[in-house]
Amino acid sequence: VTYEDFTRRFVEDDVDRELKDAFNTVLERFQDARADRDLKATYLDAVIRHVPVALVAARHDGRVTLVNNPARRLIGQASMSGLHDFAELDPELPATLADLRPGEQRLVQANLRGVPAELRIAVAEIRMKGAVERIYSIENLSGELSARESSAWRNLIRVLTHEIMNTLTPITSLAQTTVDMLDDPAATDDIREAISTIGRRSDALIRFVSRYRELLKVPQPEIAPVRLRELLDHVRRLMEPSLGGVEIGVEVAPASLEVAADRQLVEQVLINLIRNSADALAGCTKPAIRLQAGLDLGRTIIRVSDNGTGIPAEHLDQVFIPFFTTKRDGSGIGLSLCRQIMSAHGGELTVRSDRGETTVSLVFE
Repeated sequence: VTYEDFTRRFVEDDVDRELKDAFNTVLERFQDARADRDLKATYLDAVIRHVPVALVAARHDGRVTLVNNPARRLIGQASMSGLHDFAELDPELPATLADLRPGEQRLVQANLRGVPAELRIAVAEIRMKGAVERIYSIENLSGELSARESSAWRNLIRVLTHEIMNTLTPITSLAQTTVDMLDDPAATDDIREAISTIGRRSDALIRFVSRYRELLKVPQPEIAPVRLRELLDHVRRLMEPSLGGVEIGVEVAPASLEVAADRQLVEQVLINLIRNSADALAGCTKPAIRLQAGLDLGRTIIRVSDNGTGIPAEHLDQVFIPFFTTKRDGSGIGLSLCRQIMSAHGGELTVRSDRGETTVSLVFE
């Protein structure tokens, strides 16, 4: 046992039968335990080496005890001796790592060898043989954010181009027609009507641009504890009279559930979502809207559900794009504005629509 030599076997010449069997059982248990430990160590090593996130374990003095391949590639070195090696990426990064509290996650702007990047850094502490070690995970979000930003810009430009062209094309045509009619004294009424139409379409374009500006004016949330039962009951009483007989069910579990949020902004999100649900319930035989609040894996979630017409699968990934709408009189900014409000709270807005039920969830981390 002292030298971890578990290949030795006892025979009856050494000890009596009962003691021999006991000794051999002990040795087998040790052998199985070491094999299981080695297997787990091999498995863990493979996971650490292949996980795409940079992982670094360090002691309280900054000495590195574990580093995986993505971390080596991130820092550009084959090996690391301490957290001070991160100064090769950014001189302030070692101090940032040391300042992080266990369980904390932080977005850090850094210069990776002169290239601006956004890093998401998280840290956890473990105790091994009485010593405390910190495990850091470091994700370079720059590539992912750039791809998402490019996609968002493409979608926004596509929608903006569509809306603007829909307005400018008839304006251009009418303007040219009006010019052609100027030499005809009998066309005064037609000219007046054409100019009036151009004015109306121009006003519509101005309103469209004004709605776009609204997306850039989401106020900073004033965070305070909000009792969700009280909030949802208030929204129900506010909205039910305008829904033409559609009742809103409210469920909150636990009843005392609270969330840290800006009550006015969250209330506005719920009002927008209920209006969308009411539109989807048109023609439904048994219309129903449910407001539910609860906990899920430590997160507070408010769900707004309806049994209306639902959202077509091909539109699910577009409903949050500014100005995208399937309604004839829709502005297309409601859900986009709701998502921005949730982002300002550090949360997110998700939508699911299947089997005759659509649910939009407000997720607070």
